[in-house]
Order: sequence, then structure tokens, then C-alpha cells
Amino acid sequence: MKKVIYSLFFVFAAVFTACEEELPKANFDLYELKSLEASAGDMNVTLTWEDYENAHPSEYLVIWTTGAAEDDGGQMTVEADKKSVVVENLVNDMTYGFSVQPRYAGGLAGKTSVNCTPKNARYPVTDLTATAGNERVRLNWTKPNSERFTNYQITVSPSGKVITLDDTSLESYIIEGLTNDMEYTFSMVASYPTGNSEPVEVSATPGKVSPILVDQSEKTELTLWEPVTLTLNDMFFMGGDVQSVNWDFGDGTTSVELSPKHAYGTVGDKYTVSVTVTYTDGTTDTGSMDITVVNYKWDSINLESGNYKGYVKVSNPVFSLDGKTMYIPTSTPAGHLFAIDVTTGNIKWVYGIDAITYGGGALIGDDGTIYQCVESKDIDNVHAINSDGTKKWSIKLDDKIGAFPALSADGTVLYCLTNAPTLYALNIVDGSIKWRVEKLDDSNKGCAVAVDKMGNIYAGTNAAIYSFTSSGNERWNGKNIAFKITERGAFALHGDCLYATTLDKGLISVNMTTGEKNWDYKNTGGNAYFPIVDKNGVIYFTEKGVSGKALVYAVEPTGSLKWSKDIASVLTYNGAALSAEGLLFLGNSGGKKVWKLDTNDNGELTEVRNIGQNIMAGVTIGTDKRLYFGTIGSNNIGSIKAVAINASPELSSWSMRGGDLQGTNRQK
Repeated sequence: MKKVIYSLFFVFAAVFTACEEELPKANFDLYELKSLEASAGDMNVTLTWEDYENAHPSEYLVIWTTGAAEDDGGQMTVEADKKSVVVENLVNDMTYGFSVQPRYAGGLAGKTSVNCTPKNARYPVTDLTATAGNERVRLNWTKPNSERFTNYQITVSPSGKVITLDDTSLESYIIEGLTNDMEYTFSMVASYPTGNSEPVEVSATPGKVSPILVDQSEKTELTLWEPVTLTLNDMFFMGGDVQSVNWDFGDGTTSVELSPKHAYGTVGDKYTVSVTVTYTDGTTDTGSMDITVVNYKWDSINLESGNYKGYVKVSNPVFSLDGKTMYIPTSTPAGHLFAIDVTTGNIKWVYGIDAITYGGGALIGDDGTIYQCVESKDIDNVHAINSDGTKKWSIKLDDKIGAFPALSADGTVLYCLTNAPTLYALNIVDGSIKWRVEKLDDSNKGCAVAVDKMGNIYAGTNAAIYSFTSSGNERWNGKNIAFKITERGAFALHGDCLYATTLDKGLISVNMTTGEKNWDYKNTGGNAYFPIVDKNGVIYFTEKGVSGKALVYAVEPTGSLKWSKDIASVLTYNGAALSAEGLLFLGNSGGKKVWKLDTNDNGELTEVRNIGQNIMAGVTIGTDKRLYFGTIGSNNIGSIKAVAINASPELSSWSMRGGDLQGTNRQK
């Protein structure tokens, strides 16, 4: 047995002696570390450790290696009063093994080990873009999310010029002195104490630019009365922060607005638009451009695109918030919504709806979303449509919708009245139902909806008018007065009065606070349509007409007749629009003509145009001084027509069906 023990002793001694020649001696009876942690840095690793309470080493031995090769590691000693060390000059993305051994008088304690991989923290810039100007390029970027970088370096090729930017807060820089029509590449790095980030590159070709942008473009040709927004081109005006501007439009008018809107009223003239910019340091800069004005580019568009076609009944055109796009729904054979470029007359898109619309819209929300209701209960009958013609959402309510919808005062809720009749409040974001009031009465027609300045809602049926708060609580109802609102009708609001056209009383005035009738005016020719109001409170409406006689009425705010004019033939669903100059325009279904009535001269009547197609809908005056309306043509194909009238829309009152150019049915 002794021989075995002696043999094991000699073997162990030999192994220990061999190891002693390569590794530091370790005494495993001494205290090792209590803990060891490693934190990765950029080309470095920070080691942090903790001793046991009774351990008092004289120093620490730190060893590191990758295990890949003998020269991939190293070692160092650390004083006893330190409990951390940064190991530098490592290779990023390579995993290292680290060990720490406390040294005592009796030798080295055992190893405590940990692995760690240093990472590249030299973050580059992101979102680098280059915008070309005249002999200059502006670079924009997002700075690195790091406090360690010290500057930016930009290399310009092909010149090889290197630009150093010491201000690390910068996210924009203009490179001057470039050659126009030559492509440049800009390589940008962020510099760190450990080196540079990876480069980010972008290219641009400088060239001459217009000092003025027209609707954010460099177009120089406008159509007659085309409303545009003029802005400074910041690639031209680079002298500093703008303090003030002075515009001269070249037609005798000026502006000091930063981005004014303007339109030109004479065809064939070339206007020189100039602007003088004053910077905050007092220096100035001037730029100009020539604009040519051409005549209107279209006056009639067939409502036919691919498999979509139809003609227009009841609905009048409405316009996008910038006035550049017109929307009109067809009624037969289906209610497709057409979007038309006002300037060019091109059909931008068609949103297909396989049911008639009649009085169901369209309405433009405050964010540009288009809302269209449908006179069907078999399919989704409320549609929210994005400005590019794609569907935002749709929902199916409890019955057909023949009433134009209305928008809440704050633009967040759409109110729809079905034939049930049920009043719905829909969230414009997703079409969800906020609240509803079911079965207002026993009629089977929901006819009109409107919203006042306070956000109260008014709903009219074939039996009565009702008012609700924005939360759906009833304020009052007119069941005891029995107002029979005209189907597919509309309200007009002015002051504290609601005006409605009816099947049997012509025009009625209702106190919006109490719901009591102020007065009614009886017309002579059957159903009355689409009341509107001028800024003085005079109300205008039309009647269907009988025996080849159809009248347009002007009624004083007191309920007395101011004047009436016979348009002849019939005025079925014909609604008028009022201009800022006091001119009233409308079409008529039987006579196929457009008429003008001068409200300043007791309604003096003038024929404007013989259209040759039936007009059975309301009309709208555009900001480009043209009258827009839909028609009924042959083979179920109608058209949108535009007639120059040299008159602007009256925007201060309820001067058209829907109350405004967006058809929101809400009080200003």
C-alpha cells in the first residue's frame, strides 16, 4: 500500500512542477474573489470585482486570452486598493476570457473567470440626406446617440476636401463653392477617442434653383384664378434666420406673409414675382421668378373611368382643404365617388360604391378624409376614404342613408341620420359608434343633419326636427309642430336660427335654443329645397315647381318675402350658391341651363349658359371663380361641368348646400 501512495506522490509532484514552469503558483487554501463582472466597451472591457470580508490580498493578477492564439491575450497586476480595471486595445466582436487571482504572502489564490466581447460603440450618423442648391449642397443628418464622439468629418469627392465640424450638436451643414451640374459624393464619419465610425455616404448634383416655390414646386405656369401658395426656397435664401419678407406679385398686389396664397386673373400676361428677405442680422436678399397665366384647361368631364360611371343627382361638388381636388359622387346606376384634379381636369381616382348615394355626401374632414354615405342597407353604407382613394374604414348602419352627414364642431365625430330614423355619432378614427339615438319617430326618412357653433346637433325627418347635445342627450324636439323636412334635404344655420325647407310649408325658421318656430313662409310650387343664407341674414331657397313654373325665393330674416323669380320649367333638387359679390347661381333640371340672380338688384335674372344636359343637383362656387355642378347624361353617364363666372364663393355665411366648400354642414 505504501508503494502505491509513494507512487501517486511522485506523479503529483511531477505534474505540479511542470505546471509551475508555465503558470503563476496558486494556493487554493487562500481566499478567491467573491464576485467578478465584465462590461463590454469599444475595444475594451471593464472588469469589476469584490473580495470576501476577511480577504486582504497584496495585489491582483489579471489574465486575458481569446484561446485562439498565444499572442491574443495578456496579463497585468492591479494594486490591492483597486477593485476594477479597464483592459484596453482589444479586438471588437471577439470573445475574451478574463481571470482575476488575488495574491497573498502565501501565493496566488484560485482564479475567478468571466467571458466578455467588446463591441464597436463608434456609432455613425443616420438619415444622411443631401439637398442640392445653386453651387451648394445642404447635408442633413441625425447625430449619433452617444456623448463620446468629438467631431464630424466630411470628405467631399471628387475634390477630396475634408471638412471637420467640432460642434457635435450640429445636424445640418451647407457646403459652398461647388460646381453646378457635377455630381458630388459626401462621406461622413463621427470621430471618437478610439477611432472613427463607419462612413455614411450620399450624393447630390448642385444646380440653379428657383428662389420661389409654387405649391412646393418650381412650376412657372398657372391657370386663371388658380389659388397657389408661394414659399421661399431655403436652398436659395441661406443668409440666416428670416426676420421678415416682402412680396410683390407683379399684378399690383403685395404681401408680408411668410407663405402667402395668391391667384392671377388675367390670361396671357407674364408676371414677375419678387421677394425681399430680411435676416435677423439685418442683411437682405432678393429673388424673383416669372409666372405665365393660361386659360382654364377644361370645362366638362364625363364621369366615366374604367368600369365606373354614373350621373349626378342632388349632390353638389365639394373640395379638398387646399382647393386642388374636387369630389363628386354619382347616384345612378351606382354611387361611385370621383376625385378630380381641379386644375387639369384629370380624374385622380374613383372609389367604387355599388349603390346609389343621392343625398349621402361627400363631406371632407379637417384632416382631408372624405366621408360618403350610401342609400342602401344591404352593404356598408358609411365610408371613410383617404385622400389617395384608399379605404380608411367602412361601417353598416341600421338603414338606408338619404341625408347628408355633418361634422362635429371639433372635427372628431361624424353624424349620420338613417331612414330608421336613427342618429349616429361615429368616431372618425375607426368608424366606431360613440352613441346613437334610435327611432326618433315613426317616419321612414332621415332628411337633414347640421351642427351649430356650440357643437349641438340638429336632425330632421319627414315628421319633425330634433336637437341633441354632443353627448347625445336630447335638448328639444319639434313633434308638436310637425315639420316635414324635404327628403334628401339640408339645413342652413345663421345666428340662433335654423332654416329648413319642407314638403308642405316651404321655408321655416326655428329658434335653435328652444326649438320653437319663429315663422314659416309658404311657397307655391311643391317641395322646397336647400336653404342658404347671406351675411345679412336673407334666406334663399328653391321649389320643385308645377305647370312649367318654378321659383327662387329671397326671404327676409323676419319671414317676409323680399322677392321671387320664376326660372320656369322645374327645379327638382336644384340648390343655389351665393357669391361674395351678392350673385346667386343655380341650374335647372327642365331647362338644362345655368342662371344668375343679382341679389343686389332684387334678383335680376340672367341666363349664364345653356348646358344641354339636365341639372338635378346643387351647385358650388370654387375659389377659382368658376361654378361647378354635376349633370345627367345619356346611357347613365353624366358629367362635371365648370363655368367661368368671375365671382368668388361667399365664405362668411351658410352660402351653399353643406355650409362650406367641404360640405361639413356645421355653423361657422
